[in-house]
Amino acid sequence: MTTLARRDDAELARGFTAWCAHRWPAAGYEIARLDRPRSGWTNETLLLTVRDRAAREQRLVVRLPPAVPTWPVYDLEAQARVLGALTKSPVPVPDVVAYEAAEGWLGTAFLVMSHAPGRPGAEAPALDKWVTESAPDVQRALHAGFVDMLASIHSVDWAAAGLGGAVRGDEQSLAQEVAWWVDYVEWASDGNPTVALARAAAWCAASIPENEPPASLCWGDARLGNVMFAEDRSVTAVLDWEQATIGPAELDLAWYLSLDDLTTHFVRRTVPGFLTRSELVTRYEAALGRGVCDLEWHEIFALVRSTAINERQARLAAASGVAYPGVAGDDNPVLEIIGARIRAFAPDR
Repeated sequence: MTTLARRDDAELARGFTAWCAHRWPAAGYEIARLDRPRSGWTNETLLLTVRDRAAREQRLVVRLPPAVPTWPVYDLEAQARVLGALTKSPVPVPDVVAYEAAEGWLGTAFLVMSHAPGRPGAEAPALDKWVTESAPDVQRALHAGFVDMLASIHSVDWAAAGLGGAVRGDEQSLAQEVAWWVDYVEWASDGNPTVALARAAAWCAASIPENEPPASLCWGDARLGNVMFAEDRSVTAVLDWEQATIGPAELDLAWYLSLDDLTTHFVRRTVPGFLTRSELVTRYEAALGRGVCDLEWHEIFALVRSTAINERQARLAAASGVAYPGVAGDDNPVLEIIGARIRAFAPDR
């Protein structure tokens, strides 16, 4: 198993400064500050403040593939195309400043984006004082805004936006998506997957719902932690499109619901003002304009996908002696949750 690594900040700063001089020679950009956000297991992200000759500063975000891959292919150009398409939609996203395919500058291709305003959403909202110390009606407004934004993503005309072929998936793609994840379980473990996880992935492949709803642009990582919020709790930007696909909107909705359920299970508390599950689904369906299909199956599939990613990252972290908030192998408690849900599964009639 390959071990984790991170590129050197000083080398990245030198390379990016040289790239700026090449792209904007008159500006005389220098890097005034370089930071890394708290996350970064599936990519390397740099938060840069650049200063020009007139002492004007600009904040940029630079995204690179991770030095050790979480994904078989990391397609920054596809992310740039998704962001470019969404700038013409109601979904707020960072602006694409540049996609650089040449690897000589930073040792890899990279994507430069505008810095999105606002405050990042919480990974565990019930533990975030910015959420929990708000009034219940403010909490509800934040949650409802997130749900409405999710439906807005799924309402984008992805074909007209030119995203057909830009990301994985097409009009009838659920079986292809499941097959991709079955292969991912094998790849992510270097051919030695945890048996219970491999069996759960095989179960998903053998029980794909017969009726596939219309395809939508799917975000791929629908979480509050991937959203920037204004002080009034409105959404200012939707981030992290590296898992974007074309497929049933249920892929995203189930991802959010299943991971939110896991968070509630492990932290043993909720946000009192948030929508209940039934309220959330009802609101989402009204915003999307159709009922959701086979949500129970999609939630199991979402748990399998998230566990497969955790398996990859936990193995890499263990091999490197790096702390990681998850565990690989049979000791992962989520595997028992998946198994219990498979045993209790009753397909929609």
